[in-house]
Order: sequence, then C-alpha cells, then structure tokens
Amino acid sequence: MKRKLLTALLPVAAITLAPLASSAAVAQAVPAAKPLPVGTCINMGNTLEPPTEGAWGGKRASKADFARIKAAGFDTVRIPVRWHNKSSDKPPYTVDPDWMKRVQQIVDWALAEDLNVILNSHHFDPIHDDPLAVAAWHGGVWKQISERFKGYPEDTLWFELENEPHKNFTHANLLQTLAPSLAEVRKLHPTRAVIIGGENWSGIKSLETLPLPDDRNIHPTFHYYDPFAYTHQGAEWTAPDIPPVGRSFPTAEDRAQLERDVASIEAYIARTGKTPFMGEVGAYDKHIPLADRVTYHRMITEAFAPTGIGICMWAYSNTFPFYDSNKNRWLPGLLGAVGLAEPAGGSAAPAPAPVAAQAPAPAASSGSKAKLPPELAALDAQIPGDLINDPTRIDWASYGPELEGGTRQSADIPGGGAARVFDVKAKGAFPYTVATNIPLLDEIKSGDQVTVGFYARAVSTERSDGKGVIGVRFQENAAPYGGFGDTNVLVGTDWEWYEVTARADKRIRKADAIVTLQLAGAKQVLEIGQTIVVKGASSIQSTTTTAAAKPAPSLKDPASIEMPDALRSVGQLVNDPTNRAWAHGGTAGRWEGLDIPEIWLQKATRFTTTAVGENRWDLTTAIPILPEVKEGEQFMVAVVARTISAQTDDGKGLIYARMQSATPPYEGFGDKVFKIGDKWQMVNLPFTATRGFGAGDATVTLHFAGAAQNVEVGPVYIFKTN
Repeated sequence: MKRKLLTALLPVAAITLAPLASSAAVAQAVPAAKPLPVGTCINMGNTLEPPTEGAWGGKRASKADFARIKAAGFDTVRIPVRWHNKSSDKPPYTVDPDWMKRVQQIVDWALAEDLNVILNSHHFDPIHDDPLAVAAWHGGVWKQISERFKGYPEDTLWFELENEPHKNFTHANLLQTLAPSLAEVRKLHPTRAVIIGGENWSGIKSLETLPLPDDRNIHPTFHYYDPFAYTHQGAEWTAPDIPPVGRSFPTAEDRAQLERDVASIEAYIARTGKTPFMGEVGAYDKHIPLADRVTYHRMITEAFAPTGIGICMWAYSNTFPFYDSNKNRWLPGLLGAVGLAEPAGGSAAPAPAPVAAQAPAPAASSGSKAKLPPELAALDAQIPGDLINDPTRIDWASYGPELEGGTRQSADIPGGGAARVFDVKAKGAFPYTVATNIPLLDEIKSGDQVTVGFYARAVSTERSDGKGVIGVRFQENAAPYGGFGDTNVLVGTDWEWYEVTARADKRIRKADAIVTLQLAGAKQVLEIGQTIVVKGASSIQSTTTTAAAKPAPSLKDPASIEMPDALRSVGQLVNDPTNRAWAHGGTAGRWEGLDIPEIWLQKATRFTTTAVGENRWDLTTAIPILPEVKEGEQFMVAVVARTISAQTDDGKGLIYARMQSATPPYEGFGDKVFKIGDKWQMVNLPFTATRGFGAGDATVTLHFAGAAQNVEVGPVYIFKTN
C-alpha cells in the first residue's frame, strides 16, 4: 500500500517515448508466458510490513485467518514483509532468525489452506533512496529467503522482489538494482514465478515503460488506487499532499478514465504477450463509507474482468479492511463486489476449519459482547448498541492538584444508588488539569459511533449560570493522548441523565481506550453516578432512566448551552455548539483543537492556511445543522473567532461562509465573507434558505484558504429565526 502520494500524477510530459519503444522490443523477444493464476486475491496488509508486526493499527495473523480467507473463496494471499529492519546492512546481511521463522510460519499456514502465496519484499526503505548501493544488501536478503523456501511447490508459492519502486528507484536502474536478488533466487528456483513492478509506486502508467528480464517466468504487476484523490482522501501518510476528504466516485471523468485504463491493459497484453496482475486495489475506510467502498470495488472488478487479470484486494482486516476482526464478520457487500459469495445471513463470517491443538484459533470475536460477564451481558441486551464499559464500577482513576472527594451512597441516586464526589477547589488553566478516566472494554475503530451517558448533578459551582461543567472526550490513555468528540456538558443541580455522541476519526486500541471527564472548567462540586458507554448507537436512554430521573436536556434549548446573553432570545438553536466534531478538510493547511478558558464553552480550533488556496474551500470546516431545513426559513449564525496572523492588506483574517449540503456536490446558498481582528469577537451572519435539506443533511461551512493566515474559531451558534 502506498505511503506517499503517487508520483505517477506528474505531468504526462515527464514520460518520454524512447523507453516505450525499447521496452516493447525487449518484451516481444520474450516467448509468451501463461498468466500467473492469481485469481481473486487479498493482501495481508499491516501485518508483516510495518516496522513491527501488528503496528499501524494491525493485528497479528493467525492460522484461522487463512482458513477464513479460503472459506470465503479467495484463491491467493499476498504477504507483504518488511526485511531491511530485520537484517544486517553488512555482509552476509543476516536476517533475524526469529523473523524468518515467523514469516515461514505464516506462509505455511496459507499453503496448508490450499491458497496460492505471493511473498514479497515490502518497504525495503533504503533501496528507494540509493538503489544501486543497496542492491547487494537486498540480494543478500533474497539469498536467505530463497534458501528457506527451497523445495516449496512452485505452482503455489511465488516471489515478488520489491514492492512499489519509487523515489530514486526508477526504470533507468530497475533491472540493475534487482539483478543481485533475481540471481540469488534463480540459483535455487530456476523456474519459480518472480514478480516485478515498475517505478512511481507501480501505478498503471508504469507498465508503459516497464523493462523486464528475458525470463519467461517473470510476471509484471501494477497497483490501482485510481482516482488517488478518491481512494486516499484524508490519508495521513500522504502528507503534506493529503487528498481532501469529500471526493465522490464515480464522476463522469472517473468512468472515462477507467475505460482508458482497461484499454491500456488490453494493449499491454497484446504488445508484450504477458498478462500483468493488479497487486493492490482499495479505498481508505476512514473517510469513505462502506457502501461507497463496495461500489468502488464492484466497478473496478467488473471493468477489468474482460482482461483476464488477477486482482489482489488491499486488504484483509487491518487497513482498507474486508474483514471486521472485532465483530468476526466479513464487511457486508465487499465479497460480493469482487465476485465472491456473500456469507449466509449477509455478513456472518464463514466458519473456519478446525485448527491443530498446537495452534488454536482465536476467540470467535474480539468484540465486547464476547467478553462480557453474565451480569453485563444482561444489561447489554437491554440497551442499544454494544456495551463497552462496566457500568457497575465508579472506582475510576482520577487526578488533579485541586481535586478532593470520595464516594457517596444513597437511595435517591439514580442508576444504582452510588456516585463519585468531585470537589474541584479551583478552576484550572485547562479543563483537563482535573479529570477522571472511565476505562473501556473494547477498542474504538475509526468510523465507530460512540456514545457515553451518565447521571450527574452540580452540588455547588462558582459559574454565573449556576451550572457545573464537564468536558467529555473519547481518548487514548497514552501519549500523544489523541481523542475526539470534545464536548462541554452543563450540569444542573438536580440529578439528570446526560449523553454525548461522537464519530471516531482514529483507532484507539482496547488497552488505551477511555472516556475522560474533564472537571477543571470551574471551581465546583460535582456528583457523577452510573456511566454507560456503547458503540453503534446514537442514544442510550431507554432502560437507563428511572421514573424519578429526568430525560436528557435538549441540545436545541439555548437555556442548556453556555452562550452570550444576547443570543438567548434570537430563536431556535439548531446545532449543538458543545460538540466540536466538525468536518475539517483541505490540502491548503492544517487544524488543531485548543482549550481557551476565556471564551464561551472554552474550546476553539486553530486553522492555519499555509498558502492561498486555488479554491477558498481548500481549507474548510463544516458545522452540522440538526433538524430539517425548509425553503424560505431564515437563520442567524453567530461565529466567535479571532486572528493570530494574516497576510492580508489590513492584517485581518478572511473567512468565507455558506450554508450547504453535507454531501457532494455540496449545493448551497448565502455565500458570505467577513473579516476578524486579533481580539475575540462574535460575527452574526443572516441566511435565508433558497432550498431545503433533510434532517442532518445541512451544514454551515467556513472556508479559510482565501488568505495565508492563522485564525482561531471558537463556538458557533446556529439559530432558526422564523
């Protein structure tokens, strides 16, 4: 899988025609070889090719994985392996014996399930920086791989010399660089299939000039992540040129390009007598909904089917996944999209064959349901979603220099009769200087909807509105303490049930997953009772509330939200200003969350535009509107913001605003522009709807790429005024 932006996106003028003629001449001199019978293939991505096994959010492979893959109907697995950090860079380039043993174990597991195996060298980083200088080291590693797999069946185990040549590793030096490795392989494997991909990350264009040795058992490969702006939208590892989130597929041009790409493969086969295979194809699950990924894979599979090429999906379970390891099921629709049968029931995983006692299969599910004790399972059955904490415990880890308290038991405390008392002696410089952490029982995956609900009341507070304040954040309890869903909850003096829901924009492993309640937003005494956390539901309520408990406060009631007094009579609040899970995007800069104690709700986001964008929305954010928007309705949007620096004539920040759809093609109305100074100020923007939107389909977007600038946006309040 790509770790950087495709350099194949360089202008076409960067490709000369002379190598094409040379390559064609070489290819025509090679007798036609049978296509490599790859069939339908899947990559074991983020397994053995990260710096350590299971890094990059991956899981260790097990024998059961290959039984499951075979049962699903796949013909081949591609096993990417990182070798350079497991070997010496000095002769004889010794590979770590334990690493070689682990690679062999995984290959054996796959072959035992009657799967074809492509074993490669993946992310051999030094060879891309200095190809010829590293060629001997690379060859020394392949000498040891060849020795380890001597005698393995040639019709089911194939070698791929190096994944995605790029940077300084080009067609000009490709054959010379790979010569030592190929020579070592051919000493012990004279007729085993060997796979070679081309420059520029082995994109489809690389086939036009790909040079190949005069060897009938060499097979070309290419990777297909096109259009890259769609498949890698928001992919952090492509920085600094991260494709912006929000690209849809297919556009009319996407369809036309797909036709051209299929035609180019047909032309390559006719010209060279060799049938390449697609070694990787996929779309990033973090920002692309599952239904859209299904559409993408179906279109690619169906389009290339007439060429007869094999196609290898990226990937099994760890990135761009086909299989959900937490729920022990194939993701619905993806198997069908690539021509395999969907499991019975639509998503249940096919039962893998029994495995040997010395290598037992993992538990049926790593999700929370499989691990809950009976008393929690009973509660889980009564509430929406999947329970991922233990609501019977309130002995949470708490910290802070100004914190005192204990526990209190009383029959009048809803949800179990017990509560933690938090006596915050002084307001902190940041809300998190006093906090309590609720441990979770399962990991959080990117895209998961997570909801926390809790009983709470304010015993006393120094806030002018008489309410306590709790900052809620879903977070990893390990450096760098990444998290999401930052929301301030205002707590009244009576026991009430409060909820916060957010969509995860990152993976947090189970060992580090917590909900943190930040308490230093005021000098206050709070009591917090039973707390429930679920995945896959936007509300808990139902059985958690008792007859004596009040329902959750309405997020549309201005009285329940901290805001300037002048806004309280404006109209109906139609967004949740406490929830800052806004949709940020764009390639013209970056953003970061901030704690700003001196403004309403104490939270802000800093948007840094590094250069004026080609479009003003090249750095943007979108604030969701909760209810339906009807044509003719009037709105007022209050934006609290300030400028840190701006390269404008007057030094003021420049922000564009509009009301628009949350989905492509982002149709909207009311385009406005305003400037802000270096002091916090509130700007009021009127809008009149010229079209309607369904509930949850509309946003207020702010665009920052009209100037090189550094601006901070605090709370945004959206009101319907008629």
